[in-house]
Amino acid sequence: MSLIKFFSGSIFSELLEHGRELEKAITRNDESLLACSTPELERYFDTPPASLPRQNGFPLAIVMFLLLMAFAFNVLVFLSNFTHLTPAEHALSFFVPAIVMLVTSLVCVSLASRGYVAGITCLSWLFVVLVVLTVGQGVRGLFWGGGGQWAVCLAFVALCAARWIFNCQAFVLFILYCRTRRMATLVRQLRQH
Repeated sequence: MSLIKFFSGSIFSELLEHGRELEKAITRNDESLLACSTPELERYFDTPPASLPRQNGFPLAIVMFLLLMAFAFNVLVFLSNFTHLTPAEHALSFFVPAIVMLVTSLVCVSLASRGYVAGITCLSWLFVVLVVLTVGQGVRGLFWGGGGQWAVCLAFVALCAARWIFNCQAFVLFILYCRTRRMATLVRQLRQH
């Protein structure tokens, strides 16, 4: 947890901790979950989604875009070291990992927007891995040379922007809204049984 707090920021790590505590209560599915909600909150989320106020999911989408951008820059710098690859091999070496990263990011965003802590946990680990790769490529470029330092700098800027969004109010409010909606739905089902 301290690794994520160091890389992702204290507000984001508190958001993760809150999500883990809520997931434990949901997993137990006992009377303690009833204390997390009120009938008014459950009725509020029981209304059709179109009648609820619109929520701003853009911070989550922007984080996904920034992580994909940092990943693409890192892969391009990495592949620039392999000059013996044919154009087809070079394209395949870029697009296969990019598709895996895209699908992983979409799954993370989908889980986070449905209120599951696994979504932002996965995003945080993607972020940590990309920070380590970016710093590693930057250090390698400084000591052993090679091209692509501008791409490493752009990846680092994208990761700094993603860290800032992780800790901004709009991101936290959106994640908390999604968690609250999921929790209220589960508690309503528990009350009905």
